[in-house]
Amino acid sequence: MKESEFVFDLVDKYTPETVIRGLLEQVESATRGYVCGEIQEYSGEITSYTYTKKSGLVSALNTLQTSETIHVDIQDELGEQDKVDHRYEVFLRVKGLEHYKYRMMFVDYGTVSYPVTIVMNEELAIEYSGKRNCFFNVESMKSLEDMVNKILTCKTMLSLIQNLINEAIRQENKNVSVSETYVQA
Repeated sequence: MKESEFVFDLVDKYTPETVIRGLLEQVESATRGYVCGEIQEYSGEITSYTYTKKSGLVSALNTLQTSETIHVDIQDELGEQDKVDHRYEVFLRVKGLEHYKYRMMFVDYGTVSYPVTIVMNEELAIEYSGKRNCFFNVESMKSLEDMVNKILTCKTMLSLIQNLINEAIRQENKNVSVSETYVQA
């Protein structure tokens, strides 16, 4: 092993959430503040494969179970051991709709920032890649920037944002009475 085998110029200067946060700022600016893009820490599951929900009788019976046999994959004990989880949700908020959220994607990475895993809304994934695959392994900051920019400017997103702007304006104007509207016309 030689030093010449490595590169010491940092290319991926920013963490994924910093990159995405910076790109989301253009949403608020372009929509005059009616729609805002946000990225926040997220602690839930990000895949359907690992997400399970127990309810009713099954849940009650499971609490009574005292022992079970568990299969252990030794590969889970190899590799990265000092794993820190960085998990975020990326979404849109709308002025005047306090409880509304349009979740675009989840962002997930460990101690090392890149590669980063992106789990994208299916509609956006199809528009981004032309496939129903919602999982993306993004290798670099530049690739992440390109991905987010493409998503923010795709037909589906632009249409959604326009609808959200319209709804925000409706909410803003809902205090104007119907009679005032017809008197002015």
